[in-house]
Amino acid sequence: MLSESDDEFSDARSFEEDWLLARRGIQLVLNNRYAEAQQLFEDRNNSIAMAAGHCFVLFMNALMTFEEDMLAESLATLKEVEKRCAQDIGWLKSVRNKMFGNNIKDKSEAQRLEEQIMLADSQVCIALLTFLQQDISGYMRGGWALRKAWKVYQHTYNQILELYKKTFGYDKVVPGSDFPSWRLAGHGVHESPSSDWSVPNSVQTTPVTPPPSSNNYRNPFSGMFSFNSSQKTAIPAEEVERLMCAISFGYGVFQLCISLLPPSVLKLIQFLGVGGDRNGGINALMFSKKGRDMRAPLATLTLLWYYTIVSPFFALDGCEEAGIFIATNLVNESQSEFGESALFLFFKGRIHRLKSEIPQALEAYMTAVEKSPQREIQLLCLHEVSWCHLIELDWINAHLSFIQLRQRSRWSKSFYTYLAAICAGAVNKKKEVTKLSREISAVVPSESPSARKRIQDFMYRRCVKLQDQDAWYYRLLAYEMLFLWNALPSSQHNAIIRDDCVISQGEEPMVGLRLLILGAVHSYLGDYSLAVDSFNACLNERQDIPVTADDNHITAFALYELALMLLKDSKHHEEARVLLERAQKDYKCYDFEDRLNVRIYSALRTFGY
Repeated sequence: MLSESDDEFSDARSFEEDWLLARRGIQLVLNNRYAEAQQLFEDRNNSIAMAAGHCFVLFMNALMTFEEDMLAESLATLKEVEKRCAQDIGWLKSVRNKMFGNNIKDKSEAQRLEEQIMLADSQVCIALLTFLQQDISGYMRGGWALRKAWKVYQHTYNQILELYKKTFGYDKVVPGSDFPSWRLAGHGVHESPSSDWSVPNSVQTTPVTPPPSSNNYRNPFSGMFSFNSSQKTAIPAEEVERLMCAISFGYGVFQLCISLLPPSVLKLIQFLGVGGDRNGGINALMFSKKGRDMRAPLATLTLLWYYTIVSPFFALDGCEEAGIFIATNLVNESQSEFGESALFLFFKGRIHRLKSEIPQALEAYMTAVEKSPQREIQLLCLHEVSWCHLIELDWINAHLSFIQLRQRSRWSKSFYTYLAAICAGAVNKKKEVTKLSREISAVVPSESPSARKRIQDFMYRRCVKLQDQDAWYYRLLAYEMLFLWNALPSSQHNAIIRDDCVISQGEEPMVGLRLLILGAVHSYLGDYSLAVDSFNACLNERQDIPVTADDNHITAFALYELALMLLKDSKHHEEARVLLERAQKDYKCYDFEDRLNVRIYSALRTFGY
């Protein structure tokens, strides 16, 4: 007959096997063996560690496609994991268990801490998927999910950090642990009984003995939120290290998520008591990727996503070369474990694209398509292939690629149809433009809710621009897309674009668009004084256009780009600040407003405003 200590050892061993299997499942997914991974997760779906690993996989699939069915499946799975992890830590259940006992077999401390991490991780993932809806209610629900995650991370992080310091020494530095608002003032539960769930402090350095009452009667509630660690088996050092890496992953993702929110949403998050630190988040992810936990490869992917997609797109950090260097090292470090991974090949292609090595980028993307059995990764790479053709001003291949995406993707067919139309127009295929324009009008109303919000409005405004015009008109619309997606820095053909925009060749799709594009390519070519002249000329052309015009993104972006030019000289910093604040405050409800506001907010913070 097994003793209680034997049972604990058996449970701990089973728990360790589960998270090792979960990491194995994620490795299989990343190494293009998706069917094997799915079978592994399904065979052990009663394990909370395996359920969490499966959640991460579904979450990645949803982010890669934005398709409605995948978003719904990922959200449902995340909420199921949340329910499973929260069932033992709710306030009322804590009261019930302390007063009347718990008939459920006690879990090890490592299991408790792991489930708290999973609980917070699920909230961050739910928040990210909710933010994709890009409406006020989505931002509110996403903000509340982040607040819930923040509370659990705060409690759990401090418990694990204390264990880590006790195990490896108090002089041991843990990246991210010095974030001021991350640290708690005290121990125990800081949530009110009305909260959805609260996390008791389950790890104490010494047994907690409640003070005697005046009548020597022991209060039955006094031990509710305390725990005597001497009654539990010590957590092995390697398990403490794994837990520290696990909690650092969620913290890092959380901080990056906060740092990328539009200022309007960021104010809401801060009102709810949540803080952020982008650099602290990056350092925590760097720490997490070195661990043995299943989240380690996910930490590497998150860093690659940040340095190759997010930072260049939002024009963050101000030094693209440094980001490319870090991303290259991340890919090289993962070569032995994920050298054949289609997803890592995708990021390799992104690095080549950022270095303006478009042929090498295309080769990496097409190799990834051939290697991956996953439709999600194939679509992700085909999306990049299409944009690479557009960056190369290869209108014919770009047109064909966007048509293929329109046929295969369920996300936003109207968006790909529009891109195909302007590429056809750029080579004067007017009949094809007319045909595709009609298709956009038919497709937009039937698209999934996740694609409707901003993209639908954008498509309605752009559809009327598809008129009987010459090739130059459509090339300007194509250049606009390259500009808005911050893809012009990757092009080796900016001199061609410059020459195409120097002189007006007919009617523009929108007033000032030619000059906005001209200023942008001048700045990428290093001709800063000419860039300033072009942006000023753009603003002069648009000075009589009301702030409610549906093409006011041109004015807002021109103000931002001109401010960036002026910030290069300290004598013009104050003028630049005025321009940034004017773009931020005077212009609302224009195309890509949230994206530009993130850039404006980042620029103001960088220069101390």
